[in-house]
Amino acid sequence: MQITQEDLIKIVEQASTIPERLGTEFLPNSMQIDNSTIDSRIDHWCQTVAQGNPAQFEKRLTWDDLDLSKIRQALGSVHLANPQNLPAWAETLRAVLESIDLDSVLALDKNLLEEKYPLDAKQPLPFEELSLPFIDFARQTLMARSGFNYFLLSAESHATLERSLLQSLTLLCSQAMGDDFLVFRLYEQPCLIRQIGQLEGSHSTEQYDKFIRKMLAGELLNFFQEYAVLARLVATLTDFWVNHFSEFLQRLASDWSNIQVTFQGGAELGQVVSIQPGLSDAHHNGRSVIKLTFASGLKLIYKPKDLGLEEAYFQLVSWLNENGIPQPLKVLQLINCSGYGWVEYVEHCPCPDQAAVARYYQRAGMLLCLLYSLSGTDFHQENIIACGEHPVPIDLEMLMSAVARQEESSEITANAVSMAFDQFTYSVLSTSLLPSWELGRDGVAYDMSGLGGFGDQPTNFHRLVWRNINTDGMVLHREDVKTRSCSNVVILNGVRVSLSDYAEELVEGFRQMYQFLIAHQDTLLAANSSLIVLAHQRVRSIFRATQVYTSLLAETLQPKFLRDGAERSIALDVLSKSLLKYEKKPNSWKIVAAEQQALTHLDIPFFSTHPDRYDLTISADQSVKHYFVESSYDHIVTRFRQLNETDLAQQIGFIRSSLYTNFAGNFASPLSEKPILNLDAIEPIAKKTLIQQAEAIALELQTRAICAPDGSVTWIGMSYLPEAERLQQMPMGYDLYDGTFGVALFLSALEKVTGNGKFHRLALGALQPLFNLLQISNPLHKQAILRKIGVGGGKGFGSILYTLVRSSQFLAEPMLLNEAQSIASVIIPELIANDRKFDVISGTAGTILGLLALHQATFNPAVLEQAVLCGYHLLNHRTVSDRGLKAWKTLNGEVLTGFSHGAAGIAYSLLRLYEVTQNAEFLAAATEAIADEQSAFRETSEFATSWCNGAPGIGLARLGSLAILETDEIRQEIAIALQTTQKLGIQDIDHLCCGNFGRIETLLVGAIQLKQPELAEIAQKQAAWIVTRAINTGSFQLFPKLFRGIYNPGFFQGSAGIGYELLRLAHPEQLPSVLLWQ
Repeated sequence: MQITQEDLIKIVEQASTIPERLGTEFLPNSMQIDNSTIDSRIDHWCQTVAQGNPAQFEKRLTWDDLDLSKIRQALGSVHLANPQNLPAWAETLRAVLESIDLDSVLALDKNLLEEKYPLDAKQPLPFEELSLPFIDFARQTLMARSGFNYFLLSAESHATLERSLLQSLTLLCSQAMGDDFLVFRLYEQPCLIRQIGQLEGSHSTEQYDKFIRKMLAGELLNFFQEYAVLARLVATLTDFWVNHFSEFLQRLASDWSNIQVTFQGGAELGQVVSIQPGLSDAHHNGRSVIKLTFASGLKLIYKPKDLGLEEAYFQLVSWLNENGIPQPLKVLQLINCSGYGWVEYVEHCPCPDQAAVARYYQRAGMLLCLLYSLSGTDFHQENIIACGEHPVPIDLEMLMSAVARQEESSEITANAVSMAFDQFTYSVLSTSLLPSWELGRDGVAYDMSGLGGFGDQPTNFHRLVWRNINTDGMVLHREDVKTRSCSNVVILNGVRVSLSDYAEELVEGFRQMYQFLIAHQDTLLAANSSLIVLAHQRVRSIFRATQVYTSLLAETLQPKFLRDGAERSIALDVLSKSLLKYEKKPNSWKIVAAEQQALTHLDIPFFSTHPDRYDLTISADQSVKHYFVESSYDHIVTRFRQLNETDLAQQIGFIRSSLYTNFAGNFASPLSEKPILNLDAIEPIAKKTLIQQAEAIALELQTRAICAPDGSVTWIGMSYLPEAERLQQMPMGYDLYDGTFGVALFLSALEKVTGNGKFHRLALGALQPLFNLLQISNPLHKQAILRKIGVGGGKGFGSILYTLVRSSQFLAEPMLLNEAQSIASVIIPELIANDRKFDVISGTAGTILGLLALHQATFNPAVLEQAVLCGYHLLNHRTVSDRGLKAWKTLNGEVLTGFSHGAAGIAYSLLRLYEVTQNAEFLAAATEAIADEQSAFRETSEFATSWCNGAPGIGLARLGSLAILETDEIRQEIAIALQTTQKLGIQDIDHLCCGNFGRIETLLVGAIQLKQPELAEIAQKQAAWIVTRAINTGSFQLFPKLFRGIYNPGFFQGSAGIGYELLRLAHPEQLPSVLLWQ
């Protein structure tokens, strides 16, 4: 295939990036100005980085000393300043295309191809034949460069390497080639234009074979002229592959004797008979980790990076083993060369017995402590191997993670929230070893932690896959991605072991190692100790998650980004978007250009820091000055000096909470049966005792509070993820359900009841973080905050309004009511229109309840108008249920019953709105939803038994609206709900949402609404029994017995809500029902 110099120059010019065009190597084509294309690219760029905001886009350009006139020259056609100076990848492309021989193409035989190339008929790769010329070139170049070193690897090993290149090339090319193949099919057979969908499933290869022959007969050049960026990528990837593996072979040859002595006692290694490349992300021009197996059976890991950090780490572990830690940790042998090295391979193997499993988790606790003490991060499921009874970390580059300096911003000052996030971020949880939920689309929650993660979990990621590959019916599909099966899983008798069964071993191992480190602090911090040697190693620093880069690389393989380098540059510039929230150019701005440079040639960006410096190295000759608060050396020394028993207790609390949040299931599931208490033997609890217990809860909240100098207060608690029905440990948000506003409401109520002023300031401090947040002036940042807060009555603006109104009344603080009115004004119609959750907790039904509370306090007609807007939003988004009646799809797209996410709560909100507006449409919608819920109950008796989801909550909703809508059937529902609630007796869990105090509230409201004091007496006696149990055990029970000792300050599933209910039992006339948003 002939390719002229002009052809090649055109490809190089079209593939050039915007930064390259702004340099000196390219000049604008003044004779070929396409203003329409340039204007379109400017609009796309502005939308990509600034959501179409011209001022934000101008700021982004200014930070790079650019303006619209400069970038216009880079967004159109350009030409090389020196056409003779072509990049190396262009010469590779020329050589590959010119190597294609027409006669060979015409003689294509699939059997011969499979003998010569790394093809697999059972696992074909899309359009693989079109990448074979690149395989030929790479093979011949590697052989020429490597000489005799080439034969250190077996033929099978070389086939594996070539297969890895083929997989990468076909991944790059398949979407663009797929588009061309579709056009080819339609051109060849125009009648297919109406039948193209029917081709799927066809196994004929007639059209496919014609397409391949046409491409190899000359059309491939035209293809790469159209997709110039793709031409650059495939040629660059080919060059990187040759460079990487020729360098690997040279290093293997030079270190051969050393490897024999170090890992095999001098015995012969034999040829490399098996190899597995690409075991890590690609850095530094496509280099990645390789596993190799020799004929002797020895397995090694080759790492193309300096191993000083790993060498020093295992020297520290050896010192710990020699000085008597409870269980020795595994030490890996390695050879540290200049810029690369060889490491012992770690096998994933099962534990022989249960005692070994227990020792594994004891060691896991010790390893967790060591990695926490060394500020280690990123030890997820792919970076831990369960080798019998040894947990072994296999990638240590994220040890000693230094703390990045906060960017200067007039918008956000240090407050309790930032302090909480610091405490949380630099806790034991930051290691990524402990279970933690990632929340994906449609409520999917998955765990990728080093100790809790496992394979085959649904995620929020998708990938494109080809079906009917290399046939006339090949088609591209999107499929869900599941977590990969990794070697971190502990196996006993062929079964995966559950971490929750060994929680105490994990905690004890952590405690033992922590106390060992405290006892040896002076020795470890002495000059030239193993710790100090480790602290002097260069370490990696991650600016943003690797997944961001990999997703962006996948995104930019779409054909529209592969034609012109300007288009791909614009797509990659989405990375600058997150920094535009700052008013002034941040210190980290230059990192974005370094990221884009790496991604331009398919690398994952790699940044590092020297141990005694404050700078971040982003390239060989460039760094970000004063990026870190302190050097990694100082950071580690400080961390070890600050080890103490108080911190130990706090970290163990984090560990226990992490284990619970990971292994807890659906919190609204039916509860276990319990024998009915003999209430006659129980005395009602005294008001004084109720208030004393509430004060004790408040004192613990005060003790655990994170308080900032500006007066703001917050806590670390459990955040409920409704879509996944999971809890996640994190600093508290701003809502009523599990945020600081719920705590503030309880503390305000306590002030109302006691009037002693003890917790007045603490209550106000718990409200302040949100006030600080809403003062932000940056419009983009503020919009993001509003979207994140949401609109719900439990989690969202509805909950915030309700809390402020009631706290204003409890604390006699009129300014809180003013804040509520100000906040109500930011609930713009767009936020309501975008709601698709609809329910009381997270949706517009909850917004209505918050707005009605504010309207009741202010009689502001604008507030009522907002509530009516919410009401119509609910009316307009009803759906017909399986029972033929209209209701709402809420969690996971299902029509649900119950108060928190179901019809009971939404109907209750509409009835409350009808009560104020007398709009019959709201009454009709609520009545129909109630009828649908009643039908659901008649169909099945399998329902949960809590406030959030079950008879107690539904009964409470009907009681709360009984004065608005009363029918015989509703009266019967209430009677059944109250009877069911009494029969349940006392369950394991105490909190409001799914526990005993939520059911007690139903009884209390029933007593008041129905004038049945016997129900109040039952509620009082049940409360007496629960309080007595709490006194005897040391705490109320927020979680199952297996997970005692876990603290949660929140309202609906934590101690604040229990405290409020105790106060309400003492003074129901003073405090309204929060579970009804009264």
